[in-house]
Amino acid sequence: MLRWKVIPVLFGLTAGLGVHAQEAPAAPPFALPDEGSHRGVVDDTWIIAPKRLSDATLTGVKNYADEGDIAAGVSLRYRIDHAEWIIADVFIYPAGEGDSTKMLHQAADDFRESVAYAERQEIYRNVWWGDEAAYTASLAGGKKIEGRFLPIVFDAQQDMLTSRTYLFYRKLYFVKIRLTTTVDAVDSLAENADVFIRNLLDGVEVVSAGTCGRKMDIVALQPGESLPGDLPDGVSADGFRMALKLTRSGTPAYGAQMAKAMALASKRQLAGGCTTLDYHPPLEDGTRTVLHLTFTPGDWGSSPKP
Repeated sequence: MLRWKVIPVLFGLTAGLGVHAQEAPAAPPFALPDEGSHRGVVDDTWIIAPKRLSDATLTGVKNYADEGDIAAGVSLRYRIDHAEWIIADVFIYPAGEGDSTKMLHQAADDFRESVAYAERQEIYRNVWWGDEAAYTASLAGGKKIEGRFLPIVFDAQQDMLTSRTYLFYRKLYFVKIRLTTTVDAVDSLAENADVFIRNLLDGVEVVSAGTCGRKMDIVALQPGESLPGDLPDGVSADGFRMALKLTRSGTPAYGAQMAKAMALASKRQLAGGCTTLDYHPPLEDGTRTVLHLTFTPGDWGSSPKP
């Protein structure tokens, strides 16, 4: 279980290699990240956000690490088409690994505390909380992601404002989407929320590189040996276990097999949000912004999975 700045590292986590076979080859004919290639559970995270969604345009970005607050992650501000009166803020910040339900409740508690802090600083006044509820975002391809919804009304800078905050947990990070406007336009928040949230969650990528608290596991198969039942296409669902048939080192058949397996493993690791394999982030251009967080080994901790 990975935790963000909660507990120290309790055991060594390295991106190593486990080979299971009747006879392992004398010299492995492939290369995976060695034990020194990653410093910690998460060394780097890249947050890649589109500058244009189908219904909104990115108008501002902030990397809090530039101010020495890496735990706050990054923020994005979008302008929603035909609803310029809505402030659409997105915050993406480290969470760790844990049960989704518990992590979402933690995110909700953290948000409540942040509002309480704003009250203590007299940034917000007369805060009224609506009912917290579950929220399901419908993504492309029929995928769904469960979240939490928290509405509030408050005085800020002599204006009565209302906001709807949506919290999600994915890829070791919390995603907080907050839509804010004046109270007389409250209905427009609900009208625009679902589409914006769907497009935002479909469009933003979060990719972390490090040990991920895992080790790459290679199952080496003797000639004629069948693939394990849990590896029907040679690679596990999470991308951290592969099965390779032993052949002579350097033959074209082996190279093609290795390349295919590594490509599939990398794809599945990235889909999970954390990869031990080489990752080359895209460059920022006219279509996307790329925000980079660099961590020290002490920033993330781990404990054995239950």
